[in-house]
Amino acid sequence: MRKFSTFMLAAAALTLVSGRGVAQQPENTKVAAPTHYYKLTYSVEEFGENGKITNSRTYSTAIAAGSTTPGTVGNAMFLSAQIRTGSKIPVTTSSKGDIQYMDVGVNLDANHAQETGGKLALEVSADISSITPSPATSSSAAPIIRQNRWGFARVVVPIDKPTVILSSDNLDNRGKLQIELTATRMD
Repeated sequence: MRKFSTFMLAAAALTLVSGRGVAQQPENTKVAAPTHYYKLTYSVEEFGENGKITNSRTYSTAIAAGSTTPGTVGNAMFLSAQIRTGSKIPVTTSSKGDIQYMDVGVNLDANHAQETGGKLALEVSADISSITPSPATSSSAAPIIRQNRWGFARVVVPIDKPTVILSSDNLDNRGKLQIELTATRMD
């Protein structure tokens, strides 16, 4: 009889503990979709005054993207991706011949990538600089630095479709510079 009482007491305790654990879980919580990885291909294109491409460069990287499905939990993996390429250019800063080095090149950043409605939403920033020789009439031998900078722009791009995400006119002629982004799912 004592064994039976101990067994019943243990069964009752187990029922209470397991029932309490079930009651603590939210009823409508969904598990987030798995993280997917995307190849980001940037195409930086310079256009002349005639509207034709005069220079084009391509840069690629990869990024992880989470899901934005409402009510999901457990997928907080939003990584960033950076591209840095360029040169340090010596610039004379005084009549004594002092030299200071300036960075010129391409800096591209992508952050907070999320899948939403069959598209990829992310924040993109770009900083593109180059050297232009000083005009012959200038008394200064210092080069002119051309710079295009875009802060963190929130963009949404269709998957596998090249999309112009940033664009600006040239200051010295009627040309322009634009950045096109293609997001391709890797898995």
